[in-house]
Amino acid sequence: MSPNQLRVVFDINVYVDAIAGANSTYPYLGVVPPHSSNDAADCLSLALDGQEFELYISPHILSNAFRVLKDEMNVSSKIAGSILTAISEIVHLTGGSIVDPERINHDQKDFEDNLILDLVRTTEALILVTSDRELLLQSPWNGRLFLNPRRFVEQIIRTR
Repeated sequence: MSPNQLRVVFDINVYVDAIAGANSTYPYLGVVPPHSSNDAADCLSLALDGQEFELYISPHILSNAFRVLKDEMNVSSKIAGSILTAISEIVHLTGGSIVDPERINHDQKDFEDNLILDLVRTTEALILVTSDRELLLQSPWNGRLFLNPRRFVEQIIRTR
């Protein structure tokens, strides 16, 4: 982890929405700005630029994204695997990495949210990008901001 780079975690829903959500143009990711009509895809596009932040992901996020793509979005296993490979490459391009965090959080009702917060804490991420209402309502959490995809894109563009 680079000490001066902003560390960011995208929740599972950001990846799924970017790839298979409304108005998705995946695998094409447009240059931001301007905004597209898919805020999650704009987040992934900014990560692909690899300049403003380091992105961190966990095996838990990868496996659940695979499951959602395959089982709920009816994407074939082969294509879902290719998508996860592309996501992993974007994560590494930002200077971030795949981290399997220690189980620390147990205070969330949703078990999955605890796993996301474990990653945020372990990587010392300052921002979690999520569409999860329960998580968004907790911001700021332990000095970290939780932003929905649109607010995150706006913040990054504003700092350019």
